[in-house]
Amino acid sequence: MEWETVYKNYLTSLTAVAYRMLGSLADAEDIVQDVFIEVKQRDMEEVRNMKAYLTKAVTNRCISFMTSARKRREVYVGPWLPEPLINLTEQDPMEVAVKHESISYAVLVLLEQLNAVERAVFILRETLAYSYSEIARILDKSEENCRKVYSRVNKKLRQELPAASPHTEKEETLVQAFILASKTGNFTDVIRMVTDDALLIMDGGGKVRCALRPIIGRQRIMALLNGIVPRGYFEGELLPVEVNGQRGMVLVRNGSPVLAICFGWGAKPGEQERLVRMFFISNPDKLERIEPLKVW
Repeated sequence: MEWETVYKNYLTSLTAVAYRMLGSLADAEDIVQDVFIEVKQRDMEEVRNMKAYLTKAVTNRCISFMTSARKRREVYVGPWLPEPLINLTEQDPMEVAVKHESISYAVLVLLEQLNAVERAVFILRETLAYSYSEIARILDKSEENCRKVYSRVNKKLRQELPAASPHTEKEETLVQAFILASKTGNFTDVIRMVTDDALLIMDGGGKVRCALRPIIGRQRIMALLNGIVPRGYFEGELLPVEVNGQRGMVLVRNGSPVLAICFGWGAKPGEQERLVRMFFISNPDKLERIEPLKVW
């Protein structure tokens, strides 16, 4: 198989794997490019299963990378949130990966509590539907070990995993209510959709002023939202966009994106159409890829 064909066939799928592992598209692309350079320098006729070979190489590089990444995040200012995937131009090779992104932003945040191997097993099994035998070969572990890891992770996360977003009409209602509230300063209609114990997490990376700890509870979230509007926090144009496969928003100021907003929907009975998580990403390093925006 020609190298150019390998690159074309597997670029987006491998980047999607790496992004799920790392929560950073820039780091994911770097790792995938390193793997492709390695492949280009060897005799590809020796590789019997190119997809398996590449997936194993990318996954294991991500596991190694996560050790240093976690150390860097220990000194990160405030909560660290993954880089959001926003609609990109059709010419960008990541457009296909974005369109087929089956893991929501809220789940990606939740996966941060897992170690590297747990995260790899969960992603390969839960979101990419790999068999235990395939996962075992990728991670150089036994099938039984992979089953145990997945079972342990599943028990750990199952109570917290957010549900898939409700029907589009409910999402659209939320987005439009939020946009209106950002202009009027009255978030009553938005807060009606929030559970009592919801979290609002903000990531400014120490570069943009924001809350350095999660805001817990609907009343505190209400107070924060009502308090930041008069300070010009939402000054600009708040636009509806797709964030990791679900409806969200991007705030554009002077032609540049300055804030991405997305949500996690409840999974418990009675909470399926209510918010349990709200995420505000304002670290400019994580917003560089948003332009040009595609708006509904």
